[in-house]
Amino acid sequence: MKAIISAVMCLLAATGAFAADACYQDVSLDCGQASTSLALPRCNAVYGEYGRHGNVATEMQAYANLHLERSYEYLLSAAYFNNYQTNRAGFSKLFKKLSDQAWEKTIELIKHVTMRGDEMNFSQRSTQKPVERKNYTVELHELESLAKALDTQKELAERAFYIHREATRNSQHLHDPEIAQYLEEEFIEDQSKTIREIAGHTTDLKRFITANNGQDLSLALYLFDEYLQKTV
Repeated sequence: MKAIISAVMCLLAATGAFAADACYQDVSLDCGQASTSLALPRCNAVYGEYGRHGNVATEMQAYANLHLERSYEYLLSAAYFNNYQTNRAGFSKLFKKLSDQAWEKTIELIKHVTMRGDEMNFSQRSTQKPVERKNYTVELHELESLAKALDTQKELAERAFYIHREATRNSQHLHDPEIAQYLEEEFIEDQSKTIREIAGHTTDLKRFITANNGQDLSLALYLFDEYLQKTV
């Protein structure tokens, strides 16, 4: 059966091949060598300049890894605010939501990377100069945790901008409109909404705390946590 399939493929490759047909040429070469197995290295889902020039392909993998890392950090924060000592169910709910969103985006990015014919490398990091960032700390008070979450969301948004810029240089070897559209539709718009939401929470909590010059802080935090439980 394999011999029949190979013969058919060779017959197809021998008729009407164009010089620019890389996959077709691979079929022709393998048939010419009378190989029993067709390697076909260029018969994949890679097209355009994805993975050939620039660093869009590696940056997409790095972006997936960044979302995965931030998802676990948010999950740690959710667990911290849900313990019996901290007991902030509203904050825990918020961070669990952010963790779930980052996890879902990780899966989406991995699917998109493989859809474009690439392989996911879980050790890949961005070639962009990293933003100076201290080691992640879970044990933060409520306002600090919101500020950290806001910085994290801005980091994710700005990384999307960077990849979008790399994909839309509009030169012969650096232009990938499919990646640009994907980032716009699946990341950039949603990120602006999330940033606005967390920025609003940060401002509101600051007002709760400063409304009575720092008095009854525990009551202010309790009321805000109740508000988060109902709105998140």
